Amino acid sequence: MEAIIPPPLRLDLKIRELVQRGKTTYVIKEPDKQEYYHFDQAQYQMLTLFDNEKTLEQLVEIFNRQSPHYEFDLQALHDIYDSCKDLQLLKRTRQEETAALLERNREERRKKILQAKGSLLFLRFHLVDPNAFFDRIIDSIRFLWSPAAVRWQIALVATAFILVLFQGERFLQDFNRIYLSNQGNLGGLLAIWFIALGAIALHECGHGLTCKHYGGDVHDMGFLFLAFQPCLYCNVNDAWLFEHKRHKIYVALAGVWVELLLAALAALLWLLIDVSNPLGFVAFVLMTISTASSLFINLNPLLKFDGYYILTDMLEMENLRQNATAWFSWSLKRYLLRMDVEPPLTPSPREKRIYLIYGSLVALYMTLLLGAIAIIGYGFVSSQFGFLANLGFIYLFYLLMKKLTGSWGETLVQWHKHTFWSSAKRQKRTLLGLLLVLLVMIFWQPQMRIRSQGIIESTRVTLYAPQDSFVRYVGYDRQRQLTAGKDALVISLSSPQLNLTRQAYLAEQAALRLQQTIALSEKEQAKNRQLLIQLALVRDKLNQVDDQLRQLDIPAPPGNWQVEGMPPQALQGRFFSQNEEILTLVAASERYIDVIVDQRDVYLLRTGNAGRIKLTGSPAGIYRGEITTISPVATLEDVEQSFKVRMQITASGNAPLPPLGLSGDALIFGDPRPLWRHIFHEIRKILRADLWL
Repeated sequence: MEAIIPPPLRLDLKIRELVQRGKTTYVIKEPDKQEYYHFDQAQYQMLTLFDNEKTLEQLVEIFNRQSPHYEFDLQALHDIYDSCKDLQLLKRTRQEETAALLERNREERRKKILQAKGSLLFLRFHLVDPNAFFDRIIDSIRFLWSPAAVRWQIALVATAFILVLFQGERFLQDFNRIYLSNQGNLGGLLAIWFIALGAIALHECGHGLTCKHYGGDVHDMGFLFLAFQPCLYCNVNDAWLFEHKRHKIYVALAGVWVELLLAALAALLWLLIDVSNPLGFVAFVLMTISTASSLFINLNPLLKFDGYYILTDMLEMENLRQNATAWFSWSLKRYLLRMDVEPPLTPSPREKRIYLIYGSLVALYMTLLLGAIAIIGYGFVSSQFGFLANLGFIYLFYLLMKKLTGSWGETLVQWHKHTFWSSAKRQKRTLLGLLLVLLVMIFWQPQMRIRSQGIIESTRVTLYAPQDSFVRYVGYDRQRQLTAGKDALVISLSSPQLNLTRQAYLAEQAALRLQQTIALSEKEQAKNRQLLIQLALVRDKLNQVDDQLRQLDIPAPPGNWQVEGMPPQALQGRFFSQNEEILTLVAASERYIDVIVDQRDVYLLRTGNAGRIKLTGSPAGIYRGEITTISPVATLEDVEQSFKVRMQITASGNAPLPPLGLSGDALIFGDPRPLWRHIFHEIRKILRADLWL
């Protein structure tokens, strides 16, 4: 086998020595692909010995003789040589230089046609190389990074924040006006979206210019799709070459700081201009979006945004998220599942603590975030599309979880196999347990339970004025209790118009009778018959008026009632027009609650089913109820979607009936069903199998 003589490192490489927590590493930048590689001190010392003259065997011998702390073997050197050759870090021949030039040209053409890089959830498209533009302007704006300018910027942000706090009521009104009351306005939503993209563009320029200020190069700006959401990006990986940790932190913090400055300037503009003005609208949107994205998204260290990189630079721990999740995952397997697995890395005690804390926080945060996405997304798909769309959403969410959890699916399968099937004894116990579960699911028949909410109501009778009239008598006291008595009146009204009409009819009747007497005395039979007809008509009119007058005395309906209306002294003498509402009577000894039950649950209920009602703020605790009626209240395409279930409430013992208007939770008991029916019912509800057709 021919001996390998490695060439030296390329002269155009950028190499920086980094010292973190007493450990020296070297970062090498490959300029063609703009990629960065880390080497430890021993590896870099070996690379410096590459001279295109000595073989690998000679290099191992020389290194081991010269180095008092490190030692290499031939296989380790072979690995380093192969890696450097693959990464194109070694000096190239003329043919290799030509091939590299062709590859660079192909890469430039790929960038021009917006070829995507990354995964489905993280697609990145190169747009422009801003390095030359940043070189032209950086000297003109370098004063912005001076200590005096930074102090002025801090004062500006603090002043704007305080002024906005003093305008809190106006802020809430404008926020509701733009974001909450403007949801159906497509033009407004597009305007907000474009303003947000503009803020993000300036955010990324802040990263790039700060990197350029401290000596880095910025050759890549573009846009990306982060979980299908379009964003912008600026590649500032040259910050890895900075010797000072604080310079790296400044680069990571620059985007957030630019957004806060934008928010401060926009806040001052918003204080002067109303949001009805287009300029005021832009200022308010820019102020709110820049502040929210900076404080709640970009500075969140649990997501791989600016806050994460600031944290890693402060802790001087590279690949923090990857290593922390790997260590946390291994800890769960080792100490929770009791699995004999090799640790993925060998961290120090300090790194173990940080990995465990950060990994657990990331796991908790991602669980809550994905849970919220699943609940909101599934609720939307379920309400809009139905069964097949639900299956598609569940499948896509499964693929996402599979990608995020990595090998945990296989781990759980192996753990179950080891725990339940690794021996004949365990297999018997597992089968016996499964048989017991099956018997319980078949023969145990608990009652079906449906939960809903409602408001306490009672039977109501509304009293209206039969005629234009005044109140002359009120038959209830200040406690709204009706006056006792068999024929007691609730309200007695007086109508002057009806009284005048009755008097006119009586006068007309008397005149007709006088004329009738004269006609009889003069034996005018024809006139007498005519007067009889007129008298009959007047009597009918009098009877109608008397009926209307009797209707002015309104008695209480049978039962125990309580008045819901104004105090009696305020009602006395009050005028009401015909058919105007006077007051409402509420059944004092009856209470019911109307709850809305979904189509997927109503088939489990029937009249007579019992239930329990727990009211908010009621001292009596839990009330019992019984279903009296079930009626549809909403349909979609002639299909009944929801039902109103009325439950009559019964007070136990001497407990008082619940007050009207209280809201509460209702638990309705259906018929007993096997346990497997309970499970099947819940699955059917989740998948919306009722909408299959």
